[in-house]
Amino acid sequence: MNQQINLFNSLLFTEWATLVTLGICLLALQKHKKPTYPIYTRARYLLAIDFLLFSLDPFLYWLTEEGICRIPQLGVIGLGLYLVVAVLLSMTYIPFVQPDYITRKKVFLNILLLAGSLSALFSGAVTGGIFSLASRIAVTAVLLVTVCLFGIRFYSYYQKAQQKMDNFYADNFKQSITRLSSSVTLIVILGISSCSAPFFPHWGIAIHKTLCFLSAIYVFLSFINYMFNVDFVALAVGLPQENGRLSKSTIEKLQRHTRRWQETPGALTKNITINDVSRQLGTNRAYLSLYLNTYLDTTFTEWIGRIRLRKAKSLLASDAIMTMEQIAEAAGFTSASAFSHYFKAHEGLSPKLWRRQNRHRKTTQAEGKEDTE
Repeated sequence: MNQQINLFNSLLFTEWATLVTLGICLLALQKHKKPTYPIYTRARYLLAIDFLLFSLDPFLYWLTEEGICRIPQLGVIGLGLYLVVAVLLSMTYIPFVQPDYITRKKVFLNILLLAGSLSALFSGAVTGGIFSLASRIAVTAVLLVTVCLFGIRFYSYYQKAQQKMDNFYADNFKQSITRLSSSVTLIVILGISSCSAPFFPHWGIAIHKTLCFLSAIYVFLSFINYMFNVDFVALAVGLPQENGRLSKSTIEKLQRHTRRWQETPGALTKNITINDVSRQLGTNRAYLSLYLNTYLDTTFTEWIGRIRLRKAKSLLASDAIMTMEQIAEAAGFTSASAFSHYFKAHEGLSPKLWRRQNRHRKTTQAEGKEDTE
């Protein structure tokens, strides 16, 4: 029994030390050789504050478990911390996929929500009795609603952000926000479970703390991954949605120009954006995006991907000497692994296997032709 208690106390101390370290790292972190992006900078500071605030929960538990000092109303303090962190996390993550999400009105309402909830929670704790129970139930309900709304809002904007990424970049930079969405999923799951955490048995608290500890590490790493692609994501996600219709003459003009452009070397440029293509076509991004989405029923990413795929298949079928790396480079893919993944997803087999099958088919057809002659 003592061994289990010591293990739990070690876990609490490790979680506290790790969360503090991650928070300090985020405060000290600078984006290297990239222009400062306000939403990223604000998110970095908010996430650092989240880590530092959340670290108080295992630290206070550790002090109590070790008998260093007895913390009164530990469950009430933990519930208050969970609510503050949940509100700050929503202000951290939602702007990644909806840059204009935070307004003065939203900040004011969040401050009002926190002030009212925390006042009611700690007033009830001081008063005691039925008021204490009622305030804890009310704040728990507020926490649950806050976490659920955070998840709903994030994912509603997230779907639009993915579409914008597909409509702007030829390459798959949306993986950056995909990892952010995994972080939000973890946060929502743990946030919902935190509503009943004060009522968990001792072993349940240990499991919950362990999951929070591991999730915090994943959240930190996913944010660092986002940091390296923040400029790509911010540019695409900050664009307005395109709505409307194109005239018949504009559609015909875009059909002619896009067909010609697909045969030029520019179509195989790495990391090309819809702005680059629209300039080369002599049109604007809104028209080209609307043309691809509405009249070709595709995204910019998929359209460029098909052009690259057609070039890659041509090289695979006609050149038996080129390596996969050379073909990926010639077709405009960012790497051989990205080429292989895309090819397999669309053709159902690897580029090497496709090359063998098509070479075998060409050889068989040639032999059949010789026999006929």
